[in-house]
Amino acid sequence: MKKFGILSWPALSTKGGNPYNYILFSNIRNKAYPIHEFDFNIRNMLKYCLPFNYRIFHIHWPTHVLVGDSTFRTKVNLYAFFLFIRLIKAFGTRVVWTVHNLEAHESNFPELQEKLDEFMYSNVDGFISLNKAGLDMIKKKAKNPGKQLFAHTFHPHYKSYYLNKISRKQAREKLGVPEEKFVFLFLGQIRAYKNVTGLIKAYKEIKTPNAMLLIAGSVHRDIEAELYEQLEQAENIIFINSFIKDEELQYYFKCADVVVTPYNRIFNSGSAFLNLSFDKPTLAPDLWALSELKHTVGTRWIKTYEGALSAKNLESSMAEILHESKDSAKVQPDISHLEPEVIALETINFYNSLLGVSTQAT
Repeated sequence: MKKFGILSWPALSTKGGNPYNYILFSNIRNKAYPIHEFDFNIRNMLKYCLPFNYRIFHIHWPTHVLVGDSTFRTKVNLYAFFLFIRLIKAFGTRVVWTVHNLEAHESNFPELQEKLDEFMYSNVDGFISLNKAGLDMIKKKAKNPGKQLFAHTFHPHYKSYYLNKISRKQAREKLGVPEEKFVFLFLGQIRAYKNVTGLIKAYKEIKTPNAMLLIAGSVHRDIEAELYEQLEQAENIIFINSFIKDEELQYYFKCADVVVTPYNRIFNSGSAFLNLSFDKPTLAPDLWALSELKHTVGTRWIKTYEGALSAKNLESSMAEILHESKDSAKVQPDISHLEPEVIALETINFYNSLLGVSTQAT
């Protein structure tokens, strides 16, 4: 069977940032499917408006169309995007959207965002959700569910992608963390919706002196003032305001006892899969993908709470993890169902279903 081309926005270019797309599409490419990289600009729309070398256009974060400060220019971009989609669909291209977020985390143009959402749910041919519960919500939003197709695939793990060679002792020596401390870790960009200030408030109220909070990541201006206010006179908190390079991630994960994902809103969480890849438990709200993942890999690895994060939640997770760590055997989560190759094959088979191809990829 001839392998069709796939245009993805983005595809392999995310290797140095969020490697989810790189991992997925490099595995699809390994199955001999040509992968083409799309980024939203006039040059690319002209380059790919006649879809002679691809049959699938796979979109991940369409909100990037709305980036900018000018309402007029953003509106022009939006309608240019609409025109591009209608044109390639007229040539028989199937449009796929992996819905990473049901709502945009942040939007400068809420009215244009509403128009974009309306267009996507009306014109996309196939929707992919990274959690099963999300499929029902996506189906409710879809405007032509009888003609549109829907699929669930897991988020791939990151094992073998990042360096993971050092010991806990080496990590703590490098970061200046005492061996006896129980470390709560927050790692990643610090933005308002991620509720890092809520984590700090909860941590400051815990009673045990044996804990430490490690926060590492670059701070966005929307939360900078509030964050520094919360950090004033806080004890046993290490704050590193810096982008953490790929090769340095292992130090933070090996240092930590649990990774906290205290987001106010969460539909999917790539960070939870990253934590699992380093054999670290996650503490997160009992929402969407996290709730589902807890049932898939077990409560030892995904610990959830309801409502606002509290000191009690932190103390409870600490007690559980300390008790579980008494097991002398080296325990790792079973994430075999998150193998990138498996997820790539599932994605290809979904493409095939949209194109009316009955052959299953292997």
